[in-house]
Amino acid sequence: MSNDNQDEKQPLAYFFAKSNFGDNQPDFIKIGHTITDISKPQTNLKRLKTLQTGNEAKIWDIGVIPFDTPDDASREEKRLQSQFGAFRAEGEWFIATPRILKFIKNYAVQHTDLFTEEEPTEIEKPTETEEPTKTEETKEMSFGDRLAEARKSAGMSSQKDLAEKVGYSRSHIALIEQDRGKPGKSLYKKLVELFGDSLEPPTETISGNILAVKMEDGSWISEYKEIDTFIEVIKTIGIERVKELNKKEAGIPLIADKQYPDKRQKKVETETGTYYIFAGLANVRKKKILDNIAVRLKRDIKVFINQVKSI
Repeated sequence: MSNDNQDEKQPLAYFFAKSNFGDNQPDFIKIGHTITDISKPQTNLKRLKTLQTGNEAKIWDIGVIPFDTPDDASREEKRLQSQFGAFRAEGEWFIATPRILKFIKNYAVQHTDLFTEEEPTEIEKPTETEEPTKTEETKEMSFGDRLAEARKSAGMSSQKDLAEKVGYSRSHIALIEQDRGKPGKSLYKKLVELFGDSLEPPTETISGNILAVKMEDGSWISEYKEIDTFIEVIKTIGIERVKELNKKEAGIPLIADKQYPDKRQKKVETETGTYYIFAGLANVRKKKILDNIAVRLKRDIKVFINQVKSI
């Protein structure tokens, strides 16, 4: 039986984001690879701090892809740099096009704790003969624990078994099961197809947000800011298709080709052009708009508001 313990020395392909405007919207993406010590995240900050030194632009990690060997991580770095070569800005930095960002959201581990100031929290997992204690503190199982339980219930005794089933590395599965990050959309969809409702919903994805949208493929969209969730759903549905509905808010198009004076709009760059989406919306109004868009375009999405706990 293979060892399911996460190795301390973890090969990774990584993505760092850089914003030239000090916000959380990436303008450039760095694609690289490294071998990081996941037991000491504070030492991993050196790479970020080195990049940040002398650079006024905000830099942060946006995702990682774990591999079982350094050679695999190195090959993936070269493959990705070649794949996105047309968007290269300088060195390992690439323009943060929708295509690159979509790849990261689909295939990278999201929101990892590998580049944080604090030591990781040790998570005690039940042995195969133990049942988790259903106390008030532990009755809400994390996504990683639920994945491990679903895997074992399906007869997959090792993380390698599941990795081979879904086409990812064992290290990738280990990182998710240890709650060191969240699965990308592609992996999450495959896991739900394998294990069904036992993994729905991914509570960590929507916890703490008050606008969350479940898409047709079972994935969730719930960004840290509600307006970003609203915009991401529109982009996922298709910004041009939504624009063709000619919806208006506050006397201007919901999706405009220009900025209007004294109107709250958010600039959105896509491969098809530059748009300005009206942002002066309460969450109740955002839900009504998204519900209407879903009906008119015959899209089976579910919009939730005021969900500060797991749905």
